[in-house]
Amino acid sequence: MRIRKVQWIFAVLLISTALAACGGSPANPEQEDGSEGLPPVAVVKAREVLAAELNVGVEQVAIQSYARQDWTDSCLGLGGPAESCLAAIYPGWQVMLLVDGGESYEVRTDELGEIIRIKQ
Repeated sequence: MRIRKVQWIFAVLLISTALAACGGSPANPEQEDGSEGLPPVAVVKAREVLAAELNVGVEQVAIQSYARQDWTDSCLGLGGPAESCLAAIYPGWQVMLLVDGGESYEVRTDELGEIIRIKQ
């Protein structure tokens, strides 16, 4: 009796593991950094900043994709001629956002979303 119970538990664990490994892709936006789950806080902040900049509701801005990126300066590679940008490596995110199913925007952030720049 005891052996049968152990075999049953082992079979359930084996099937559960197999089903978890065969699961489809998550219902999240394309994530080029290999992570799963909710987007990083910097990506969420990028979405909020773009919505405010365009004067639309945040629900009208969809996250298409995001990927880790090392920027070469404090302006996240988007500094203008009149700007002074600190030359240093800034780890962060490149975020692609879609507004109301139409226009696509690239938004760049530092790692925590404290610096956010919209590519024009």
